[in-house]
Amino acid sequence: MPASPERLHVTNGDAAAERILEAGVGGSVLPWRDVLHEGPVPPGLSLDDLTVVRAEFIGNAGWDDPETVLSRLRWRDAMLSGFRAYAEVVLWFEHDVYDQLQLLQVLDWFSAVDTGPVRLSLINPGEFLGMQSPQRLRDLFAARRAVTPEVLALAAAVWGEFRAPDPTALADRTRTPQAALPHLAGAIRRLLEEYPGTQDGLSQTERQILETLADGPLVFGKLFRAAHLEREEAEFLGDLVFEWQLARLADATVPPIRYRDPERKDLELTLAGQDALAGRFDHVEVNGVDRWIGGVHLEGRSVPWRWSRDEQTLESVR
Repeated sequence: MPASPERLHVTNGDAAAERILEAGVGGSVLPWRDVLHEGPVPPGLSLDDLTVVRAEFIGNAGWDDPETVLSRLRWRDAMLSGFRAYAEVVLWFEHDVYDQLQLLQVLDWFSAVDTGPVRLSLINPGEFLGMQSPQRLRDLFAARRAVTPEVLALAAAVWGEFRAPDPTALADRTRTPQAALPHLAGAIRRLLEEYPGTQDGLSQTERQILETLADGPLVFGKLFRAAHLEREEAEFLGDLVFEWQLARLADATVPPIRYRDPERKDLELTLAGQDALAGRFDHVEVNGVDRWIGGVHLEGRSVPWRWSRDEQTLESVR
């Protein structure tokens, strides 16, 4: 992105970055480009060290070449560290899980540095930036608000809770709206729904996939739309991550879904999937799990926390 001493805009990814540039609000644009709701985000690591962990995960997931990812993320970190070259840093992040976790990471980083005379501003709408007109983005820019010490403290606390090996404190955040970051509680709740369900061992995303396929086989694009884009209040998965989720289900020992073609683009529900929807099959107990949610590593056929869809809460099942 072109350099400018005027301001640095930090946003979620490339689509939003391009829209911000088109809006003509001046400055350089930095896309964050990390899918923090998937893979390890363990505690006790600096931004540089965490970047190595994240690049390794993204590469192993097959979403990009590991060295390319690491180079891109290191460039990102270096650009952020050079924020003092700008008069203002403007954070543009949406309301969904993907964006809210990125926002927490960026705010946590700023909470630990002296910003000096650099202004730190936030644009955090309940709408998707990449879908907005240039005029709408200019209006959002004009209405940006200063990041207060309260916002920085809240973000640092919640980021630490997200990275902790016990999700109890993070789950407590869903009980109280956070006025300083109004979309945070909803995003955390949706993240917690990715824990295995108490009745079937399925995450909410996995459950939605099975429920959609219960109506009949679907090709990938139609399944992505019906199971995610049309089911979520604030969609947060890209097609690569959704495809990865499908593969994990279909490649399980006793798969609840299966591919109907060699290209792995046409899918259907299996008998195990039907049993899971009926509460007769527990995906974790049968197939095991190996998944990180922030700093929590869920693995094996018994996990210490599950999400109750009936109670809408995270339950300890130790």
